[in-house]
This record gives sequence, C-alpha cells and structure tokens, in this order.
Amino acid sequence: MRKDVLIIIILLFVSCSKDETLEFSGVERTVIVYMAADNDLSGDALVDLEEMKRSYKETGVNLIVLMDEANEEPYLLRITEGGSETVKAYPEFDSADPANMNSLLSEIIEMYPSDDYGLILWSHGTSWLPAGMQLKSFARDGNRQIDIPELAEALPLRFGFILFDACLMGSIEVAYELKDKADYIIASSGETIYEGFPYDLIIPELIKQQPDFRKVAENYFMYYNEQENELYRSATISVVNTRELEALAAVTAQAIAGQAFDMTTFDRRSVQRLDVYAEQYTFDFMDFINKASPETDKTALTEQLNKVVLYKAHTAGFIGMYDIDTFCGLSCYIPHPFRDDLNSYYLHLNWSKASGFMNLFDNTDVESFNKTQPGQDCLSESRTPKDLLPP
Repeated sequence: MRKDVLIIIILLFVSCSKDETLEFSGVERTVIVYMAADNDLSGDALVDLEEMKRSYKETGVNLIVLMDEANEEPYLLRITEGGSETVKAYPEFDSADPANMNSLLSEIIEMYPSDDYGLILWSHGTSWLPAGMQLKSFARDGNRQIDIPELAEALPLRFGFILFDACLMGSIEVAYELKDKADYIIASSGETIYEGFPYDLIIPELIKQQPDFRKVAENYFMYYNEQENELYRSATISVVNTRELEALAAVTAQAIAGQAFDMTTFDRRSVQRLDVYAEQYTFDFMDFINKASPETDKTALTEQLNKVVLYKAHTAGFIGMYDIDTFCGLSCYIPHPFRDDLNSYYLHLNWSKASGFMNLFDNTDVESFNKTQPGQDCLSESRTPKDLLPP
C-alpha cells in the first residue's frame, strides 16, 4: 500500500437553505430497483441483490426488485428481512426497451400503491450520449440501449428520488432531462467501479421513514474512499435538487450570452475530465465555464449551482487514469468541433436548448474544421471493467 501517493480530497456539504429537506412526505413508500443486468454485469447484479437481502429490515417501506440477468428469465422480487419472495416470473423481454420499462414500472406501481416511490436504475450508463455508436446511454440488453429522452418518457410518474447505479449519469444534461421525473437525483458524474453502490450501507438509509439522501451519497463515497488499494479509491457522487435546475439553466444562459468561443482552438483537455474515454466527453461543468469565460461574473451561477447540488464528494483520482482536482458536482459536454454526430444529437437535449450551450459554436467554422480533422470512434465500455482493476 502506498498511502502517501494520493491525497484524498473530500468536498462534502454544499450550502443549502435551512428549509430544504430531503425527505418523502408520505408514510407508505415503495423503492423499486430496476436491474437491467442482461449483459456482462449480471454476476455483479446478483452480488448486489444479496447485499439488499442482508440489509433490509421491515420499516413499512417496500423494496421491490425487477431483475433481468443474463441467460435467465426475468423475475420480480419483494425483499424481506434476510431474504426475498418471488412475486412474478416473466417470459424473456428486453429491459433496455423504453416501452417495456414503462409497462413494468407501471405494473409494479399498481401492485404496490404507495404515497411515494423511489427508483434505483442499475445497469451500464454513458451520461446523455446517444444509443448506438458503441455506446449505452442507460442500460444494455443485447444491442439495445435507452436514450435519456426515451428514459424520461418511459418513467410513469415523478419519483421522490432516482439513484443511478451506472456510470457517468451525474451530468447536467441527464439531470435536466429528468427534472420533471424526480425530486432528487443521486448519481456519479464519473465512472462507477464495477461493484457499484454498497447496498448493505445504503439500503438501511433508503428504507427509513425519512431517508437522508446526503447520507446515502456519503456512504457510497466513504466506501470507496476507504479502500486500501488506491485504484479502488475512485469515486464521484452528488445529490441534485431538480427543482432548482430551470433557474440554473437561466443563469448559465446569462453567463455565456454574447460570448464568442472558437471551439476549434479551445483547449478541451485543460478542463477537468470526468471519464476514461480516449476522446473525452464529460467534463466538470463549473471548471468549463471558468476556463471558457474567465472574465464573466459567475456569482449568480455559483449561488444557483449551490442550490442544485446539495452534496458532492470525490476521491483524488480515478483508477490511476486521471486526477480529480476540482469537482462542482455535475459534469457537462463540451461541444467537440469534429463530432457532428454528437453535436447534432446534443442540439435536441433540453439542457442544450435551455442553457444556450450550443451557442458556443457560433464563432466556430465547424464545416472547414471537419474537412481537416478525422473523426474518432467512441469507446465501448462505460462501467469500469474488471480487467482495469486488481483482483
């Protein structure tokens, strides 16, 4: 162990109003775990399921798991103290199909009527990036993935919280797309180690009558921050208050209004990266704004961001591939001058339109630049594969 190699940086509580609560209003609650594990993560899903069984106590809160593992027919479980009971078995289906997701979640909600619902989305993830192109926006079942706008449409109601146990879902683009489908979002802006969330630590908090989402996120962070092997000490996590996102888009638009950026000359690699891709896609949101517009007064933007991000934490780096020197709690995309495919898709995202992010191209001769620059292929993995980590 080389404990002196890394200096762990912990950015914990971000200021918020004293009146801000992270609690459900109802007495009866159901937490649904949607495990789209019909892929190379299937074995990890079963490990997480056992952690849920060991840590669940009867509190009046239902914990329901929809499991779609590899080479098995999907099934629905109700977690009980120390075990589970099978509620229903299904014929094979595609858990990465938004229509199936909507139907399954709607069925579970009808079976377990409650005052409030929480949702854990478990699978692969690549932030807002479009399905196809060797990428998974959320979930993977065969060759199918769910685009984030499709995911928003598939969710049948507004959840008290959505927790993403998937890589890269703590982006401002994902949060804004889902702002009308959850009160709070708990997610990692960077990748997630293949083990994912430590359910034996977070389930006891999520099934309390008044769960503290900050504590859930802190338990995730501390689990990885305390790992003896420095490669495993790799994590980012945030709690996002979605009610404040519209105001954040408005002040972001004001901050970049009238700015003339030439993205062909802007040094994207000077901004804090938050992914392991060779061609980088996710960056720290505030670091980008600071680097792209150093002279702009960002007081209002910073104040509003503190209302959005209620908790944030990060380790000093990620699996030895990059250091994390600054972290505002949300990632963002920086328009890439020779990725017309991504940029065209990005135009349709609600964040892009509300915040004016694509106006960053206004001073960029993209067509001329594209003629001289080769395109690059996206990498294929999102959740960190086991072979990148020591046994």
